[in-house]
Amino acid sequence: MQEGPRRKGSERPRAGGRGRQARKTSAARRVFGPMVEAGAEVYLRPRDLPKLIALWPYELEDASLEGCRRLIAKLRRALKTERRRALSGHWSYDLNRHVGLLSAYKGELAYLSRLERQPNRTRRGGDNGRG
Repeated sequence: MQEGPRRKGSERPRAGGRGRQARKTSAARRVFGPMVEAGAEVYLRPRDLPKLIALWPYELEDASLEGCRRLIAKLRRALKTERRRALSGHWSYDLNRHVGLLSAYKGELAYLSRLERQPNRTRRGGDNGRG
């Protein structure tokens, strides 16, 4: 009697050969997704952003289109770094910071889309507290 190929200890055959990719959403996305969305809805730039990334006061107050794009780029870099820490199991990884960064990122993206939909006019003052 001949057996099939030998597998290592916990290795199981994958359904359809896709394994984890067969799932539509990950467990983390199902659990933390609503938290991130709720955080993005109540996000305030002057209150939330200084706790997450180092910014100069003029960067925090810049409500222009370019200023918002620069902030989103900084948030994207911080998210990439935090994601790298999580995947490597680094001791300094902080889930609360990761969720906060993601909420701030989504809040800033929403603010950017509102800015881009506005007709061309000077954007001084205005929606500075909402990011």
